[in-house]
Amino acid sequence: MVENPSRVPHKSNIQQLKQTKMSKKKRQIDVVSTSISLIEGASGSPSFSDILGMLDNKEYRYQGKKFELSLLDTNLTDCIIGIIVTTQDKDIPPMRDKVKKIFSPIAINPATHGLAFANIFLYDNSRNVLLYEINRNGCFLKQFKEFIYTVWNSEDDDIRFEINFPAIIRANEYNRMLTMDYYKKILIELYNPVELIHCFEEENDSMQNSIIRHQIEVGRASNADSLKIEELALTKKLNPLGLSRSMTVGLIDAVKLNIADKGFRSNIQTLRIDGYASDVEDSKSVKHINILADTFNEYFKIEDILIQSDVQEYERKTGIESVYRRILPELRQLVG
Repeated sequence: MVENPSRVPHKSNIQQLKQTKMSKKKRQIDVVSTSISLIEGASGSPSFSDILGMLDNKEYRYQGKKFELSLLDTNLTDCIIGIIVTTQDKDIPPMRDKVKKIFSPIAINPATHGLAFANIFLYDNSRNVLLYEINRNGCFLKQFKEFIYTVWNSEDDDIRFEINFPAIIRANEYNRMLTMDYYKKILIELYNPVELIHCFEEENDSMQNSIIRHQIEVGRASNADSLKIEELALTKKLNPLGLSRSMTVGLIDAVKLNIADKGFRSNIQTLRIDGYASDVEDSKSVKHINILADTFNEYFKIEDILIQSDVQEYERKTGIESVYRRILPELRQLVG
């Protein structure tokens, strides 16, 4: 039997279909908790669920971007899912003809249109765990904080609070670091210092914060994509005391508290300690402690579309729900 040629897909079409089906991109997820503390003299304490409910269908404008939060339906028990759509109507890049090498403006009116990006999030109310999609073109957790402050305080002037998003600790690497009695090496590598410059805002701060802030400022001034901070004690014979305990732990804390816990976990490439511990077997060998192993490194995948017609809300929603279901057993062990 001879197949009808009109029904047989062309070889190039088959290859294109395979590429289309397999073309996916990762969407990284921050797994954090929420910490709300009242400013001195304030009364009343909103829950994070209260805050999300109040932010539903609200807008916030910040430096050429408009953020809009919408809550979505979910069947997950005691969970809230929402999406923040960011519309950029300033600093819109040009198009470029790849053959003629000619630039031209994108034909939109910034007064009525903009480029759209999205961050999906899921909040487990009973465990106080927030899963938040990282999107460099969208709304960072730090901007989300400003969104919360601006909208909440415009509606309730009597309640003043501070909110932070500390990372959920999953392992025991930090405690292992504290049991060391000799610190041989500390290595910190940070990505894109221009995004981190405002993480350290206090002028009169600890020495460790000042060191990290200064290196970030140097990296930004140098237009560097990444920066490295490394300190090393060569040998116990040459340096019997090793690196300063207070300085080493302080540098780790400075990165965790001012960068990771403020929503810039993805900008930390390396946070590692090498040293010796006297209370474990084989204490003469160097132990390598990766502080980043303490935190979740989760993602979901969505279709990688060449020219997008929407922000793929449904894919993002099902993706973050799948991440939540996958890590829920571990969350139960960690936070109940």
